[in-house]
Amino acid sequence: MADKDLYIAALEKKLAELSGIEVDQIKKNQLANASSEARAIREMAEYVEGIQVKQAGQAVAGQVNPQVAAMFAHIKAELGEERGAHSLPPLKYEYDGLEPHICATIMQIHHTKHHQGYINNLKAASEKLVEAEKANDVGAMNSLLPAIKFNGGGHLNHTIFWTNMAPKAGGEPSGAIAEAINKDFGSFQSFKEKFSTASVGVKGSGWGWLGYCPKDDKIAVATCQNQDPLQITHGLVPLLGLDVWEHAYYLQYKNLRPDYVKAFFNVINWANVNERYEAARKAAGH
Repeated sequence: MADKDLYIAALEKKLAELSGIEVDQIKKNQLANASSEARAIREMAEYVEGIQVKQAGQAVAGQVNPQVAAMFAHIKAELGEERGAHSLPPLKYEYDGLEPHICATIMQIHHTKHHQGYINNLKAASEKLVEAEKANDVGAMNSLLPAIKFNGGGHLNHTIFWTNMAPKAGGEPSGAIAEAINKDFGSFQSFKEKFSTASVGVKGSGWGWLGYCPKDDKIAVATCQNQDPLQITHGLVPLLGLDVWEHAYYLQYKNLRPDYVKAFFNVINWANVNERYEAARKAAGH
């Protein structure tokens, strides 16, 4: 059985347990949304396969979009991975470590299926990029940007997301990040409300973020669609990310995204967020 079919089967079983409703009654309008990421990953793989690299001497010269290099640079900064040498980072806790706030089934599927899917596609796009570079086919290189950005962003965003959470965590932050939150938002409660409202309000699929602006030496809340990377999209260094694609919470919270966002605050690893904040400030010379 294909990974997507196993994922949908797991959704059907869990949904029946939680709601007592026959899956067929709601499959059209909810289950389809829950499998949207698996579909997007598959479609992006097909997109990469469909890009044709011209033979050397036939390609038209031009300028490669700088976001191609930027995406791989951000991945290397986070994971230390060279372009094309991507792998699934292990979690620092068990799949059931975030229960009862995020269940083990969600974590296992999310980590081993979805995140791995992004990595597989990113490696395929990287191989095609090498082929295009050898042929000096700038058109093909730029055609690969959507795949590199989507799958590279998926790899990068999820890697940050896993480290942003920990068992027996949550509560209010301390240290430099706590001071920054009070300075730039007025209070932790004010930040929590703004972050929650922004994350709940993401249209369709995407992410809620707390990021650092090197230029202004301030932190800010922002959102990104799909897997768009925060730094490329808004110029903010990612500190804290929340995945609000439905696959991240549907098995447990169904379509109640606000409940999922509220639960997320019980597993935030503020030590990791603080470490990221201090490193970003240092890199910016503050």
